[in-house]
Amino acid sequence: MLYHNFYQSKSSSKQLLVMLHGFISDGRTFDNHIDKLTEQTNVLVIDLPGHGKDETSMDIEWSFDYINQALNQVLSEYQQYQLYLFGYSMGGRVALYYALHGSIELAGLILESTSPGIQSEEDRIERQQVDAARAKVLEIAGLEIFVNDWERLPLFQSQYNLEKSVKKQIRNNRMSQDPHRLAKALRDYGTGQMPNLWSLLSQIDISTYIMAGELDAKFVKIAQKLKDSIVNSRKTIVSNVGHTIHVEDSTEFDTMILGFLKEEQND
Repeated sequence: MLYHNFYQSKSSSKQLLVMLHGFISDGRTFDNHIDKLTEQTNVLVIDLPGHGKDETSMDIEWSFDYINQALNQVLSEYQQYQLYLFGYSMGGRVALYYALHGSIELAGLILESTSPGIQSEEDRIERQQVDAARAKVLEIAGLEIFVNDWERLPLFQSQYNLEKSVKKQIRNNRMSQDPHRLAKALRDYGTGQMPNLWSLLSQIDISTYIMAGELDAKFVKIAQKLKDSIVNSRKTIVSNVGHTIHVEDSTEFDTMILGFLKEEQND
């Protein structure tokens, strides 16, 4: 079973926020949010295959279908709650797939800086090659060289201005991962492997909250397209932040999540 931690709400709540992290990270990325979030809701943080304390066997393929089944297993233990599935980036891709194919009923979906896959087959194949090349770097050059390259990606430029202590925390989390397991995660369920879900989005009828950072131009565009495609959805573009809203403006992130859950409660 996927490694997970449950945090009980300090107030009586039937809602459970299930949180899925991004690539080269794990559930600890949400540690600084637990205190605030549990003022209003229960929280369940999950480590996805190849990350953190996950111990999924490397002998099987970590396909989207496999992860879907693994999430079914975990969420089946929490069906007494109204489940709100949150995913950031890679975790958001998993969350979208689950909203369409999972067997445990969700009350809502929250997506941070994520995408329902690559539309063009040519671009998808190209991305598979990029993912495979990055996986090779992890295995041959090692974690530190990969992390140095990863931190230079334009996607994370807006993190340069973060406080030193926050940057250190992010780097420590990245450096604590297992390079061989990360390489397998990239090959098995990286962006290039993700099925193109664009044509299925109209099937999502649960309440959906989409967020992107205004400095993250590519995902601002995707967020708008997501909003146009998912019927019962709303969208927020957060000022002065990039790809990692929950890190770059953690106060605003908590406020948005709790605001959404409160509105859901009152509906």
